[in-house]
Amino acid sequence: MHNPRCRKSREGLQFLKSKKIEFETVLYLLNRLNKNQIEEIIDNSELNPIDFVRKQEKIWKEMFKNKLLSKNQVIQAIFEHPKIMQRPIFISKNKSIIANPPENSLKIL
Repeated sequence: MHNPRCRKSREGLQFLKSKKIEFETVLYLLNRLNKNQIEEIIDNSELNPIDFVRKQEKIWKEMFKNKLLSKNQVIQAIFEHPKIMQRPIFISKNKSIIANPPENSLKIL
């Protein structure tokens, strides 16, 4: 999952290129993910659903800050407001990871 306007996301892609790792870029803000895709990304990680949220985003602060959300509520929030999803996220076969820092991607590649 990539957002070209995000410095961390650009750094992640540059890291893959520097390691000569082939990849496909998914521009999730243009090609929105459905709830099942979001759930699969979360389930294929070793992380909690809330770990996939960018808590510094204005939308998160205004609508969800200090609320205890269930997994389904986090997925719904990401679905409705994709900008709050952490990035970059690298996906390999049946695993996914938040690649911040980019070196995290090596854990699943």
